[in-house]
Amino acid sequence: MVRQDPPSQARAAANDFVDRVADAGMRAADQVGRMAAHVEDTRDELLAQGAQISANVQKVGKNFSKALDKSISDQPMTTLGLAVVTGFVLGALWKA
Repeated sequence: MVRQDPPSQARAAANDFVDRVADAGMRAADQVGRMAAHVEDTRDELLAQGAQISANVQKVGKNFSKALDKSISDQPMTTLGLAVVTGFVLGALWKA
């Protein structure tokens, strides 16, 4: 049986501690890297969805504009009446 002297035991314990700390640091860095990649993926997905929503809103706006122009040219008094009623309802909701 080999007997270690106290300085050798202290060095062995210190080396073991350093190895454990280094391993924990590497695992933490790996976890942070995975989280950063996940955040980037989520960001890219949200940007794509935002672009799609923006395109859809623009399509609806164009369709509404065309329908409004057609309504004004075909039935101006009805369109004016609807605008007045809509303004009255929005005004009532604004006060509430």
